Amino acid sequence: MFYVPAVDQLYAAYVALATELSVAFDRIDTLERLLETQSGLSREAIREYQPTDSISAERQQHRAELAERLLRPFRDFREQRIARANRLLDTPPSE
Repeated sequence: MFYVPAVDQLYAAYVALATELSVAFDRIDTLERLLETQSGLSREAIREYQPTDSISAERQQHRAELAERLLRPFRDFREQRIARANRLLDTPPSE
């Protein structure tokens, strides 16, 4: 797309992040609106919520999985470059 592999990888990560963030914002908005209209729970109460240790651990796991998805294009690119370099190093020079 950009004719520079590193820029392509950065673009792929950016698009993945933007997609994840957009979906998350939509879901948050939907949940807050449903809670407000159906349970009377205000958005202020939601903002002031403090998660338990167990919930914090779940959230940390989710963040780690998200980071893995976002960094995967960079790791894949690096691994491809290393594999290519290793193949070139293993090939005897032509005479």
